Amino acid sequence: MKLNKRRIAEGGLLVLKEGGLENLTIRKLADHFGIKSASLYYHFRNKQELLDYVADGIIQNAFRPPRPGEEWQGWLLAIALRLRECMHAYPDGALVCAGASPPTDTMTTFQAIYEPIQRAGFPRDPTRFLLFSLIRFTIGWTADEQVAMTRGTARPQQMNDRAFEFGVRAIILGAQKLVALGANPV
Repeated sequence: MKLNKRRIAEGGLLVLKEGGLENLTIRKLADHFGIKSASLYYHFRNKQELLDYVADGIIQNAFRPPRPGEEWQGWLLAIALRLRECMHAYPDGALVCAGASPPTDTMTTFQAIYEPIQRAGFPRDPTRFLLFSLIRFTIGWTADEQVAMTRGTARPQQMNDRAFEFGVRAIILGAQKLVALGANPV
């Protein structure tokens, strides 16, 4: 089996699913593939680059193009809900995504997400800032939920879901209002 960064990241997701971030070590990942740890460093400069690809594997599963006739606001809400769900599929999924830098070979996905928002009248910078805010809010929210679960202090799910959706809608509506007012995002 020929290894590449994507295939190794997929293995990283399996190791992450088995035991969370603490379990995701270079040694355990190398064992997963039946290779020596040093072989992984042929593909990745360091563990952070590996984690960036693992995080990208989680995040990429959340993105989809808008459906015909779907308004961009509902589409962004659906992406945020799906991103939260994707991170919850892995112990520490949100912690892996926190602070990750998307690999340069996936930047086209982000460009595809800009397009529907810009067609709705958003300039480039407010579009970028809206997406950054939405993704970071979702990662932070989900990290808080996952930490609370590990501590046994999880909040009622229905309240959490409603509050999360409220927060996402507030970000989207707030961005719309700022753009309509001509506010400079910088």
